[in-house]
Amino acid sequence: MNLSFLPGELQLQKLQDGMYVITVRGEEVFSTRVEKKAIVEFNKIRREMEAMFPPTELTREEKTKLLLKYIGERRVGLDHNSFRPDEKKKKSGSTRTFG
Repeated sequence: MNLSFLPGELQLQKLQDGMYVITVRGEEVFSTRVEKKAIVEFNKIRREMEAMFPPTELTREEKTKLLLKYIGERRVGLDHNSFRPDEKKKKSGSTRTFG
């Protein structure tokens, strides 16, 4: 399991030996073997950091750029082609064989 809060460089990682380690800017600040305690401590530190790093509002240009990127990605994934008529479904014939 890996959790992170990028603006504050806060990370919670589960090591292979079963330890949960919380680091801030690469420096270990908390470690435990209990997952629930690690998550509670991570969320406590994250809430404190959210006060120090408030979210920034996106500009109109950034919003437009993200919207166009989203629309472009959605259009690529569509299997529908409006220039080609839909294929008719063929009704299968009888395939029963007796023998």
